[in-house]
Amino acid sequence: MNRADIAYQVSLTTDGDTGGFDLDAILDDLAEAGVTSSVDDIDSDTYWEIVNRHDTGARAEEKAEKAHAAYLEAEAVYKEATVARQVAFARAIDTMGRGGQSILASKLGLSAPTVKGIADRGRQILGGRENSK
Repeated sequence: MNRADIAYQVSLTTDGDTGGFDLDAILDDLAEAGVTSSVDDIDSDTYWEIVNRHDTGARAEEKAEKAHAAYLEAEAVYKEATVARQVAFARAIDTMGRGGQSILASKLGLSAPTVKGIADRGRQILGGRENSK
């Protein structure tokens, strides 16, 4: 048998779906393991170890799951930081009194309306905390 015939046998064992596998690497490893005419030339455990080693779909899925978990973690940290910023702006402006919004905006290089919007959201958060006590 030739390489194409063995590739066909591999595709049969993966239900015809070799898209998620590095087929060339599987065929190279099978040849190295002594497969010359049929995938039956080696024991089943060795065969499946070779196939699973080159399962690029499973690795890609695992990477996607890890990336999504990292994203969710980063998103939670970002939300926490955003709330902390809003509360800090509100407290700073309220502590500075009249003109505090302009002073803070100037120091941070932001526009006064932006600072006011952030501080207003911070005041809402603080108000919600006070109401929940």
